[in-house]
Amino acid sequence: MRFVVSILALALCSYAVASRESDHTDAALRQLHQATKTQQNGQHLANLSALRSLKDPDLRPFFYQFSQHPDWHVQVHAILGIAELSENHTIDPWLVQQISPTAREHVVAQALDDGLFQQDQIETLLGWPLLEIAPRLLLLADLQLLRGTKNISMLKELTNNTDLSVAMFAALLSGNQTDIDSTTQSLRRATRSDKSKALARTLQLIRQYQLKDASHWLQSLLEKNTVILSEEERYWILYSLLTVDQLVGVTFWDRAFVQNPDRKNQTKYLLLLLEAGVTPSTEQLNRLKIEPEDPLLGVMTRASRVNRPTSIITNADIDSLIELVNKGHRSSSEWAFRVAKKHLVASQAEQFYSALALVPEQANSKRKAAAIRSFIQLINIAPDTAWEILAEVKDDSEQQKLLLLAMLQNSNKEIIEQAGKIKRIGLNKADIMTLLLVARGAAPLHKNDQEYLGIIAAGGGQLSSSLETQASWLYLKRMGLADKALAAVSTE
Repeated sequence: MRFVVSILALALCSYAVASRESDHTDAALRQLHQATKTQQNGQHLANLSALRSLKDPDLRPFFYQFSQHPDWHVQVHAILGIAELSENHTIDPWLVQQISPTAREHVVAQALDDGLFQQDQIETLLGWPLLEIAPRLLLLADLQLLRGTKNISMLKELTNNTDLSVAMFAALLSGNQTDIDSTTQSLRRATRSDKSKALARTLQLIRQYQLKDASHWLQSLLEKNTVILSEEERYWILYSLLTVDQLVGVTFWDRAFVQNPDRKNQTKYLLLLLEAGVTPSTEQLNRLKIEPEDPLLGVMTRASRVNRPTSIITNADIDSLIELVNKGHRSSSEWAFRVAKKHLVASQAEQFYSALALVPEQANSKRKAAAIRSFIQLINIAPDTAWEILAEVKDDSEQQKLLLLAMLQNSNKEIIEQAGKIKRIGLNKADIMTLLLVARGAAPLHKNDQEYLGIIAAGGGQLSSSLETQASWLYLKRMGLADKALAAVSTE
């Protein structure tokens, strides 16, 4: 890597000379203690997340220490960290029972999303009489998907709960029309605030669990005015209906907005079709009065062709999806990344991610974020292509830094090997990021690298707090001081 003299490089070199006869243990211990100490801005949570991302088995005792932390947010990181490092990558039900109710609710929700539950763990927690209603409902819904059968007695109990979001979704899960009608009436009589909160949560769960049995209820809300709805609430009901029952939802979509929609509604209702997996027909585009040459809506329309069966998606369709992300429109870019991950086959996703991993000069922050996000995914689905891109970028360039930052957020085992191939002659930011990647491996570090890692761990690398936290742990572990590192962390 080309050596460029900088203020940072000079500072690091001076620091190295001054510290030649001593290690940086004390400074690294202080850094780790400060990083894990509760901070009002929540930075300690980002630091814990950074340690989780290392996927280092030696950190299991570290997370056990935090499992009884007074801050429920920290408890969540601790329990998830333990699960991610377990042999079967599963949640320990006993540990879930030991944390605070708020932490337990968030742990269950996140662990279900991350696939950290198996049927045995779900059944164990459902058999625990002290389990709160919100996590109980989520676990029941997942178990119903796994088994294909309903626990009618538990659902009946939840349907009678005073929490309307729990009662409504439980009634829909049960399929009992009497309970559905009764709970809907309760929703109708609720205050505007309670109704909006319960409805939003119920719709989210319907989409999350793809509950097609809720289609009739969603239609009744739109048609029969069983509950007084705002325009925004009608939009999200329609979105949920399109998600679980596309054919029926499209018929409602056609009459959901005025005959001459403004640009906001054009974008909003076109995106609704895209999110629901629909490629808009000519009639639907005419209904929205969208011109093919429109600089954003036209691109969204062309990109929508990726919603078709993957066997007929063309390279031009993928190029349109890439062009859409380059437009920088947040909502449609989010859809583009979701459809790439969930719908495209590997070769199509590779085309999408590899194009976006490279940024033009003077790229804005949104485009850089898209590059990092793309390279993270490219490493997972097409590592050979990812490493070719990495090998070809210019040393010390902004592009190289973005790729290295993506690598620091990915736990793929090949990353350490590839980082070791990058030449490091200087002490620029790219060199430091590469060193952090190399330090994750098991191979011994050169003496200079060990020294520089200590400087970074002590806060001398001008990196983010999250990366400095990783450096502190890696340095202390390399020095054989993992026990001291565990003793240094703040659990208050």
